[in-house]
Amino acid sequence: MERCVSAEDGADGVGTGVSRRLVCLGSGDYLGVEGRPVEVQVDLFRRGDGSFNIVGLPGKSTCESRDRIRAAIRNSGFRFPTLKILVNLAPAARQKEGAGFDLAIALGILIASGSVRAPGLGERLERMGFQGELGLQGEVRPVRGSLLVADCLAGRGARECVVAAANAREAGLAGELEVYGVEHLRQAVEVLRGERGPSAIVESEPEYEECPDYSEVVGQEATKRAFLVAAAGRHNILLSGPPGIGKTMLARRLGGILPRLSRREAIETIRIRSAAEGETGCELSLLPPFRSPHHTVSHSGMVGGGSRPVPGEVSRAHRGVLFLDELPEFSRRTLEALREPIEERRITICRASGSVTFPSDFLLVAAMNPCPCGYLGHPRRPCTCGQRQVESYSRKISGPLADRLDLHCRVAALEPGSWIEPGPRSAGLDSRTLRVQVAAARELQSRRWGKDLVNSDISASRLIEDGRFSKAGLDALRRASRRLTLSGRGFVRALRVARTVADLAGKVEVGEAEVLEALSYRDAADGAREP
Repeated sequence: MERCVSAEDGADGVGTGVSRRLVCLGSGDYLGVEGRPVEVQVDLFRRGDGSFNIVGLPGKSTCESRDRIRAAIRNSGFRFPTLKILVNLAPAARQKEGAGFDLAIALGILIASGSVRAPGLGERLERMGFQGELGLQGEVRPVRGSLLVADCLAGRGARECVVAAANAREAGLAGELEVYGVEHLRQAVEVLRGERGPSAIVESEPEYEECPDYSEVVGQEATKRAFLVAAAGRHNILLSGPPGIGKTMLARRLGGILPRLSRREAIETIRIRSAAEGETGCELSLLPPFRSPHHTVSHSGMVGGGSRPVPGEVSRAHRGVLFLDELPEFSRRTLEALREPIEERRITICRASGSVTFPSDFLLVAAMNPCPCGYLGHPRRPCTCGQRQVESYSRKISGPLADRLDLHCRVAALEPGSWIEPGPRSAGLDSRTLRVQVAAARELQSRRWGKDLVNSDISASRLIEDGRFSKAGLDALRRASRRLTLSGRGFVRALRVARTVADLAGKVEVGEAEVLEALSYRDAADGAREP
């Protein structure tokens, strides 16, 4: 990086306010969920026509920054130079997008023109990074990807980073950076002059009480048990039942019994949110994400996409829960696109310009009615659907997708009057009780397989070799596999669920009872497909 020249350097033209060498500042943009360093090079020419050009493959929003920067500098009380200004965004062979370069370009112009001087400024710039959009009055606005850019700058040796005040907490998650959150261009100049210190960043840790509790769901204890198994082993689950019986309530309370995210996992989720929704900055949360897209979501909205790919719902639910209510109402193309991220736990978006891979390790919860009218098999209300309607409705969920759902749970209709009967009633399982059981089962899995690994992560060979399955349990599974016509994938997923059931019971060995419980969820799947 070239060293900027100030009055202390004895540069030519100090009296005229023009530096002899170009000024280089660190900045960056991002692609996918990875930051990319960009060097902002600013040069002023003694002989020129007063033009202001940006080269280095700037995108449209970056090219538009020239007028913003000119107005921001003038309205902040500084003199905008009348010389020819050339800004290069290096490396020049890579397309640059976004308004995040505004702050670095503006400061580069002020330093090059001599409006900003400070002892040792050249050396200090070598370990600094800048990111922020400028408004016409000089205000510094937050931008997307602040954490991604700060992280990549820290990886290249930066020790200080100047960002919008709304991005300060997010950028502070990147390594050992001193973050300066500024609200105006004048404050950024104060940072360069040593008149302003780094921002004080305090991290907050949310509590589980923010999540709704399973005690609020009356009845449905068998379904709560299925959610307990799903949370303990991170198994995907499908709920089928008539409308208004609590399927959505049950799903929305799952996050309250899942273990808190580790700091590393929480930062993974922040990186995705930073790329997808970082206009106002993202704050660290240790609660697993919960995403619930409407069934009209587009294919790109679900898996990610765009000319400059952004994360979709499957990635925004990374390390958390993806809840798909009214599953058959999603488009067939959108549902089939879930198969890769469910299996691989990542999704690759390919475009003519290249490919981007997003993480997508989520727990899938899906809910559906048994038929179009919703009352097939209801004890009190007759179904009004014809045979062909029921068959067509059930075929909207393909066999390969259904095979990837570990637990198929039929949710029974309850008598509404029982909810308001006077007198004491059993509260049933609450989130605190379930959370303790999940934590104990996860601890057993970590000891057996390794840190942060759960039963759903384990390959078939290792599961059979080290999973401690009894002969009676394996025999029961072999017999059931023929009766239920299980695929190889379905067989392995049943093994994983059985291992989780045993972990919840604190058993070292998986016996026949645990296998039969795991198979009961496959029985429910088989029954749900029968019209």
